Amino acid sequence: MRVSRTDCMRWMAVTVTAAGAVFLPVLAASAAATGQARPATLVTLPATTFVAAPPPGAKGPDDITSLAVPGVDGGRLVIWTAYQNGINADGTPGTPGGPTASTVAGYDANTGALVTTIPVTGKVDGLTAYSAKGRLIATVNEDLNSAFNLIDPASGAVTTYQYSPSPAVSGNGGTDSIAVRGSQILVAHSNPNDTTQPTNYRVRLDNSTHTAFLTPVFANNATATDAVTGQPVTLALTDPDTNGFMPGQSPRFQAQLVTISQGDGQMIFAQGLGNRPRLTVLNLSDNVPGNAPPIDGMAVATSGRGTLYVVDNKAGTITALDTRGLPAGTVFVGEANDNGNPLVGTLNLFTGQITPFGNTFANPKGLLFLPSG
Repeated sequence: MRVSRTDCMRWMAVTVTAAGAVFLPVLAASAAATGQARPATLVTLPATTFVAAPPPGAKGPDDITSLAVPGVDGGRLVIWTAYQNGINADGTPGTPGGPTASTVAGYDANTGALVTTIPVTGKVDGLTAYSAKGRLIATVNEDLNSAFNLIDPASGAVTTYQYSPSPAVSGNGGTDSIAVRGSQILVAHSNPNDTTQPTNYRVRLDNSTHTAFLTPVFANNATATDAVTGQPVTLALTDPDTNGFMPGQSPRFQAQLVTISQGDGQMIFAQGLGNRPRLTVLNLSDNVPGNAPPIDGMAVATSGRGTLYVVDNKAGTITALDTRGLPAGTVFVGEANDNGNPLVGTLNLFTGQITPFGNTFANPKGLLFLPSG
C-alpha cells in the first residue's frame, strides 16, 4: 500500500499538558526536520478514533487513500480503505466457503461516517486514488492470480484488467501498492520468484480489451548507491511492497519513486523512470538492534499542521493522529507486526533510523497524511 518522505528525528524537549497533549518547541521541530538527535522519551501524539469498527461482515483493513468525486458524499472528501475479509494472498477464501471479495469502504473525512461500500473480487492489497480520472485503483492477490481494478466510486462499478505479461513466474508473483503521478501509474511487483524479477512495473491500460500492459522499471538485483555511505551495492530484493512518489517538501529524494521492500527492511529511491533509473537504497533500523523493520505503510507531512490516519489491521480501526508541531517533510512509517515490534514513528532519510511514537497499535498498515486548512 501502499506512498513517503523526509527525515524526522529526535526531539530535544517536549511539553506534555495535563490532558496529555504534546507540544513540540520550535527548537525541537527544527531538530526533527534536519535529522540530528534522538528523543530520550517517546512522543505520544494526540489521537482520536476515526473508524471504530469495520462495516458489517468486513474485517482486516489494509491500505488507505482519499478521493472526492461528484455523486459521493456531496462531493466532499472521502477517506477510503480496503477490508481484506480474511482472503488468502492468491485470492482463494481464507476459510472453506469464506468470502472471495474484499470490501472497499469510504468514510466522510470530517465525521468518519460510513458513506458507501463496494465489493471487489479478490484480496485488495493496493488501493490508491486516480485523481485524474476520478477513480480508485485496487490491485488484488499480491502473491498469485493478481489483477488490476478501476473503481467508479459514484456508481460502484468495478472494471477488472488482466495483466500482460503476467507478473507470475513459476507460480509466484503478483502486484501490490500503486504509485500515481498525473496519468502515470506504477505498481510494485510483489512476491517475486527470484531477484532477477522486476521490482516495479509501469502500467498502460487498454480500455477496449481491459488489459493492463506491464513494462519493468528496474530489477530486484539492480545496482544502487547506498544512501548513507555513497558506495555502490547490488540489490537482492525479495519483498517489494509499498511505493509512492516523494513530495517536494522532502529535504531529500524529491519527486523520486520510492519502493519499500518490506521483508528486507529497505527503501529504494528511483530518479528518472526511463530505461536506466538512478537508484539509491536506504537500509532501515528501529528500536530493536539487528531488526530489519517490515515497513508496510508510509506517508509524508506536506504541511506543518495536519492529521496522520493509521489503519490497524488487527484492531479493525482507523486512528487519527494530530501532527501539529512536526514540520512539513516529516516522514511517517508504520511497522507491521511481522517481527513482533508493531509501531508508528518517524524516519530519518539521512540515516535510516526509525523513531517510534508512544502511540501503540496491534498491526499498523496503511498511513495517510492530510493537511489542515
